[in-house]
Amino acid sequence: MNRLHHPAGPLGSLVKCFWYWEGAPQTHTKERLMPNGEPAIIFNLRNDPIRIYDSGDTDRYSTFGHAVLSGAHTRSFVIDTAQQDRVVGIQFHPGGSFPFFRMPASEFENTSLPLAGLWPSTANDLREQLLAAPNLDVIFALMERCLLEQLLRPPELHPAVHYARALFCREPHATTVSRVMDKTGLSQRRFIEIFRNQIGITPKAFCRVRRFQRVLETVHRVRQIDWTEVALNCGYYDQPHFIHDFQAFSGFTPTAYHARATEHLNHVPIA
Repeated sequence: MNRLHHPAGPLGSLVKCFWYWEGAPQTHTKERLMPNGEPAIIFNLRNDPIRIYDSGDTDRYSTFGHAVLSGAHTRSFVIDTAQQDRVVGIQFHPGGSFPFFRMPASEFENTSLPLAGLWPSTANDLREQLLAAPNLDVIFALMERCLLEQLLRPPELHPAVHYARALFCREPHATTVSRVMDKTGLSQRRFIEIFRNQIGITPKAFCRVRRFQRVLETVHRVRQIDWTEVALNCGYYDQPHFIHDFQAFSGFTPTAYHARATEHLNHVPIA
């Protein structure tokens, strides 16, 4: 069972979707998750604590209890599919988690933290309520209510960050950081500081990772791919630059990614 819920009201600009997954075990044991610059919260509704594995060495892992905040990433990481039997999550828009935590989003860059350490009583209480919920409508309503109660700041990004994020998401292949920065009226130092504090990564890193995501969207479900054409259409100046970026973000060459790709854009089986 797989279901998405898109909130309205003030949460609509912060939360991309709430999601629920419950299903049979996968035929593979681990998946590498591609970076997209979006933070997320995940609750495991089974008994095992959440594990996240090192992308380069899957014998190494960290344990996070039953709920985890995953910050904005520019690097891939690995999850255990056995722990995906019954999970529910909050996928934020880029920068969408910023109003819910006291720390700037930059503190969560390329990292994950136990949610119980950030919301000391709320995380465990919410999980118990989710476990007792009679249906998915109640689960999503509980999560919406919890987020509204956790708001620490106004649910809006700084106007310059909002403008830059929209442009980087819409046209990462045709936009430069300097061009966007000139439109904001802020100094380079101030713009980068505000952007990183709210989005979690620098403007340059965010633009690069969104361009990488544009590549994945371009080749998704396409059988015959002209990688040179893809690279040019997605704003890469040459093939070596494209391959270097792709491997840095994904841990795969473009052809290796395509050979392993599934219907889930950012989940790639590895074992």
